Amino acid sequence: MTEVEIEDHADALRGIFGFDKSGRIAMVRLLELFEEWLPDYIFHVLPDEEMPGLDGFTGNEDCEICLSESTYFALNQGDPHARHTAAHELGHLLLHCKMPTAFAFRSSYDRKVDPEWQADHFADVFLMPAEGVGVCQSVEEVAEKYSVPLERARIRVNELVRKQRAAAEIQGELFQ
Repeated sequence: MTEVEIEDHADALRGIFGFDKSGRIAMVRLLELFEEWLPDYIFHVLPDEEMPGLDGFTGNEDCEICLSESTYFALNQGDPHARHTAAHELGHLLLHCKMPTAFAFRSSYDRKVDPEWQADHFADVFLMPAEGVGVCQSVEEVAEKYSVPLERARIRVNELVRKQRAAAEIQGELFQ
């Protein structure tokens, strides 16, 4: 999937649930609402020992999201990393549920077919919409406003700056 296709999915989900582009999403409530909205969806919280080394997991076949107990507890506390993990798993659910896993394996790297990059990009766009990020004065303000990890806020801001520069270059070429 391209960046634009992933961004369209994230924007559509925000629109479906009526989320304000400048506001923070209540991820716990959203994960639980999905059970009403998507009939095949299953949400589990599993003991940490049943998910060694994992904060979360999304099943392709069953359209289920599993979070470890510690991640779910942290999510309820508003922890930025847990919020990103939940949004990342939601990205897997929306972008990859019922898809064959073979698409992820290629001889050379291409992020358009990398499900982990796609889920991260979905989470970044979903949690930090461009309109809201654009009014922030710093990466730290973005991280605070949307309660996301500082590194994810930095990635999102850098991506938006890159797109803005590319658009300015294209516009400059058109009017020369």
